[in-house]
Amino acid sequence: MNKDKKTGPADDQKKKAEKIKKREERLDKEIEQSFPAIDPPSYSQPGNDKKEQ
Repeated sequence: MNKDKKTGPADDQKKKAEKIKKREERLDKEIEQSFPAIDPPSYSQPGNDKKEQ
């Protein structure tokens, strides 16, 4: 006898949803940690140099 459990389509969808949720949580955490570095300082933006005007 084979005692291994077989998974059905509903189980596969549930596992896939859990995997996506974990990935999204990790991504959100990384984005939160990198937030200050995402926005460059204003002096590095093109067009902010007074000499060019």
